[in-house]
Amino acid sequence: MTQEQIKNNFSKNLSNLRKSTGLTQLALAEKLNYSDKAVSKWEVGSVVPDVETMTHIAEFFGVTVNDLIYPEKKKFNNTFWKNHILITLLSVGLVWFLSTIVFFILQQTTPLSRVWLTFIIAIPISSIVLIVFSAIWFNKIFLTLSVSALYWSIILNIYLFINQPALWFIFIIGVVGQLLIIFWSQLKKIVIPKKHK
Repeated sequence: MTQEQIKNNFSKNLSNLRKSTGLTQLALAEKLNYSDKAVSKWEVGSVVPDVETMTHIAEFFGVTVNDLIYPEKKKFNNTFWKNHILITLLSVGLVWFLSTIVFFILQQTTPLSRVWLTFIIAIPISSIVLIVFSAIWFNKIFLTLSVSALYWSIILNIYLFINQPALWFIFIIGVVGQLLIIFWSQLKKIVIPKKHK
């Protein structure tokens, strides 16, 4: 395979992978700690990154370097989603599995009447897991939804644990906070040092 073929294959494969994950060039650049100009050059085929960078890109998308430099296979576009969504779902599932174990232990060993709150506590923990994976692999929409889920689950936990009907106003405060989360999600990331290649 010639250098020109590698450039062409890499540019097409990178572009397809990026689009299939819903990332913009800027979002991908931020996740890889490069400038969006570098990503743009890679996608138009004017430059190919070094082997170390290519390995980092392959790891990010859950593919091999060979997958990046050889012609695209039909199943190639879905590799990112299959691998990363599966890992995310397994991690969230683990939280609920542990929560179930804690629930049964508490139910058998304590006289507490509200042991079911164990599952309510699992909601913010699951949201934290989603925030971590959204920040690493997914786009801003997933991250915003995960942060919103964490925010509302904390409010729900406060309401249920305090167990006072007069505390209903906490949900009105929650609406204001949700608006702030939406506003925050529209802001661009604050300056992060990037490699320029």
